[in-house]
Amino acid sequence: MPLPPLVRPVSVTPYLACSPVISCTDPGIRNRARELIRGTSTEYEQIQCLYTYVRDEISHSVDAGQSQLIWKTTQVMTAGHALCFIKSHLFVSLCRSVGIPAGLCYQRLKKEDGSYVLHGLAAVWIEDDGRWFRLDPRGNKPGVDAQFNPYGIEQIAYPKMEDPGEWLDPHIYPEPWDEIMHLFKISPDISAFINASARIQTPPSQVHRSGSAPPVLV
Repeated sequence: MPLPPLVRPVSVTPYLACSPVISCTDPGIRNRARELIRGTSTEYEQIQCLYTYVRDEISHSVDAGQSQLIWKTTQVMTAGHALCFIKSHLFVSLCRSVGIPAGLCYQRLKKEDGSYVLHGLAAVWIEDDGRWFRLDPRGNKPGVDAQFNPYGIEQIAYPKMEDPGEWLDPHIYPEPWDEIMHLFKISPDISAFINASARIQTPPSQVHRSGSAPPVLV
């Protein structure tokens, strides 16, 4: 007897949607995604190709010594760099453009100087396993080794959080936080954005916009 077709849970549907921020209908993003997954035969391989491209080929702006704040997903591939948030937006856009549900995650970290910084990462819905998997396209460097290990444990850029002020929000959001996008629009450069984002101490009390889908849990 043939197996019934796999039906995705309703909660996954918003994580396939396109928007002005998650620009998965943009021709450049769609074409790049198709190029990257050409020749792959499994869902894991497709995710790995898209993830590795954003992690390794798009530099993290701070690591690259850049001051220009790139916040439009469609500009990232041309600029060649972006902050973690927009790298995650690009990864999610690439995934959704080829039918892979994906969303956004957030983390608050303590820096060596004692200040805090907000960090953006992502998650994908692995249909073959029926589960969400969090992964971090920030970009690796000494002390940071993020990987996509679907058969093992989650390996994000900053797995250790020992300070009470640090947190990893367990939600996966279909769209970025409004406050994050507001800061991108008003910040003149990368330094100003980072300093402003550090003042976000907790996830939003209303975890989704009115009329939009609520986030899911990892």
